[in-house]
Amino acid sequence: MLSAKDRLMTIRGLIIPVNWDEMGKVTAIATSTFDEEEYLLDYNKKIDRLFSLIRKEVEVTGYVRKEKGKKIMKVQKFQLKRT
Repeated sequence: MLSAKDRLMTIRGLIIPVNWDEMGKVTAIATSTFDEEEYLLDYNKKIDRLFSLIRKEVEVTGYVRKEKGKKIMKVQKFQLKRT
């Protein structure tokens, strides 16, 4: 659920794994930006494809909120960046 505090942002960085299940499967991902910020990606159907892009550079647009000192992004769209 979006709140008035959520900001629409576009960030660029690498997709990184941040949580795994007991079998070693990645269960949560984040975008690590080049200025060393980390944005946890709030799970929704739009990010399913991002799980296959771990260690790839992407541009992600979404609504960002802070929760317990962490930045969490609800992804609206993303694009793989070719280097």
